[in-house]
Amino acid sequence: MPERESKRIVLDASKVREFDFQVAGHPGVLEVEGDGMIIKPLYQRELEFYECPGIPSELRTFMPLFYGSLEHAGATSSGSPEKKRYLCLENIVHGFKEPCVIDIKIGSRLYDIDATPEKRERTLKTANETTTGKLGVFITGMRVRGQPAVDRQWCRDLTPTTMLDALDMYFAPAEQHISTEYRRQVVGQFIKEVSELKAVLEQCETRMYSSSLLLVYEASKERYEALVAKPDADNEDGSSDSDDDGVLINMRAIDFAHSHWIPGQGCDDLYLAGLSNLIKILGTTLQK
Repeated sequence: MPERESKRIVLDASKVREFDFQVAGHPGVLEVEGDGMIIKPLYQRELEFYECPGIPSELRTFMPLFYGSLEHAGATSSGSPEKKRYLCLENIVHGFKEPCVIDIKIGSRLYDIDATPEKRERTLKTANETTTGKLGVFITGMRVRGQPAVDRQWCRDLTPTTMLDALDMYFAPAEQHISTEYRRQVVGQFIKEVSELKAVLEQCETRMYSSSLLLVYEASKERYEALVAKPDADNEDGSSDSDDDGVLINMRAIDFAHSHWIPGQGCDDLYLAGLSNLIKILGTTLQK
C-alpha cells in the first residue's frame, strides 16, 4: 500500500455526530462531518500503541492515520456535562456513497498480557465457542447495501462453513449493483492487502490481541462509474476540487486497546495464523 500523509487536527464541534458505519466494538465513536476523521473513546494502551516510535512505517501504512487526541464535551447518562478524551483517526469510509463494511477480528487469543484470571477464562470460553478458536478469524459486525447491520449473536453463531456464506452475503452487492468482474476485483484486492500485511507483520515484534481488520468497498454504481471514467485530476495544475480521494476498496488494521510493541520477543504467531486462514477463506470466496 502507498504511504499516506497525516494532517493537523481541526475540530468544529458543530460538525461532530454519531458515526453511522460502526459495525462492532465499544459504542461512542463519532465522526467529524466532511473532515474525513472519526473520534473514538480513548484507551491509554491504544494511544500508546499509535504513539509508539518503534512501530515501523510499513505497518503504519495498514493502520488508520493517527491525528492525535483531544477532549470533547459530552454528557453523562444523567445528562450532566462531561469532557471525555478521544483518539482522532482517519475515517476510512469517508467519500464512499454506499460503503459495505465488515469488521473481522484476527487471532485466536483475545485476552491481554495483564488480563485477570476471570477475564482470561471468559475470553477463552468465547474463543472456543466461536470461529476465533477454530480459525483465528471472527466476523464481529457487518453492514452491506440493502441489508440491516447484523447483530452480535448472528456473528457468534457463525461456523467455519457458514462464515463462507456470510462473506458471500458481504460481497454480493458488488456483483448485484456493479458487475461480477468488480466482485472479483474487490475480493482479489483484499487478498492482496491481507497478504501484504502478513508479510509486514512477519518482520514485526508486536502483539495485537483482540484487534480487527476493517474492510470497506464501494457498492454505488454511480460513484464506481464516475471514478472509473474520471481522469487523475480535474484541474490543469493537477489539483482536484473534490474531497473524494477516489478509493473504491479500503482495508485497515484497527482496535489496538490490547496491542503492544515488544522488541526481542518475535512476531505474533497467533495473529499471523489468523491472517493465513483469512487469506485461504477469501481465496475460496474468490472462486465462487
